[in-house]
Amino acid sequence: MVARRRKRSKKWVSWLIILILLIVAGMMVWLVWDNYFNDDKKTDDGDGNESIIIDKEEKKADDGEEQEQKVVEKEEIMQYDGENPNTANELTGVVTYAGTTGDKLTIRVNINQYLSDGNCVLKLLFEDGATAYNDEVGIIGSASTSTCEGFDVPMAGLSSGDYKIIINLNADDKTGVINGGVKL
Repeated sequence: MVARRRKRSKKWVSWLIILILLIVAGMMVWLVWDNYFNDDKKTDDGDGNESIIIDKEEKKADDGEEQEQKVVEKEEIMQYDGENPNTANELTGVVTYAGTTGDKLTIRVNINQYLSDGNCVLKLLFEDGATAYNDEVGIIGSASTSTCEGFDVPMAGLSSGDYKIIINLNADDKTGVINGGVKL
């Protein structure tokens, strides 16, 4: 007589694995939910200048529970060392590009202060100090600095050699001078 072997069911192993996976998934959901909604301190770092911290204080009174929120604003954070150039009495800047583009001498400048309007007056001087070209353009404000609209000097009246660039700035009751040079 051949004895039959009894086959054991292994369904409990698959149910155990499913239960463990459900527990792990539940813990992950709880951790994400807890970290997302219970973040007591939030900062606004969009422009790096202002942060707000929200502190929650719970006070229990004899007749019930009371919850109070207190908003505290931090001091303005400077992104760099030194003084704010917008508060300076004089306008400052730099020639960022001076070179030939086709049949024109192109001159571009950057002004260190934010200005909404004003003007830039260009004097292009020969080596001997004589005026080679004059032009005036407006000032364009950018996010935190400004620039002149740009100078495009025709090359027809210019000869080869070194030129001195002087740009006088006038805006918001302030003046300044940007100096530079170019070799053609």
